[in-house]
Amino acid sequence: MSQADISPVRVAAIAHIVLFVKDPEASARWYCDILNMTITARAGDGPYKGGIFLSFGVHDHDIALFKSENADDKGREFEHVGLRLATDSADDLRRIYAFFLDKGVNIAEVLDHGVSTGIYFHDPDGHMLEVFHQRVSPDKGAAIAELRSNEGQADPVVLDPLRG
Repeated sequence: MSQADISPVRVAAIAHIVLFVKDPEASARWYCDILNMTITARAGDGPYKGGIFLSFGVHDHDIALFKSENADDKGREFEHVGLRLATDSADDLRRIYAFFLDKGVNIAEVLDHGVSTGIYFHDPDGHMLEVFHQRVSPDKGAAIAELRSNEGQADPVVLDPLRG
């Protein structure tokens, strides 16, 4: 196996999960009441309009709730699983992007969330995953404040692959 075949991806943790739900408001109340979560942001516009971001108190979001277009869709309960990288380096993210491209990974998009930049991609069965590097520290509520201020928006970005 050559050096180019060795994955540069180093995941620190499963950072968040995004769920499709019938009623984001009702589900958010349930998560707040039952799991003591706090609403950190509401998506005000764009593709995530109506989405609600919830936190256990440290990170900008641990669970996000997006409205399901078809409540009867089984197997579509999960929008994506977010994997926080063990690096905060933008260059490491660009290296991972190059690796994914070279391996033919099915990349859906690259998004800037203000708090992080993530590469969204599909596994062979069509499940969407995101690897991201955190740009705003969760310390002292900084990431929560950023997500709240930008209303959970995500802007497409062009990520230049970095090889070598």
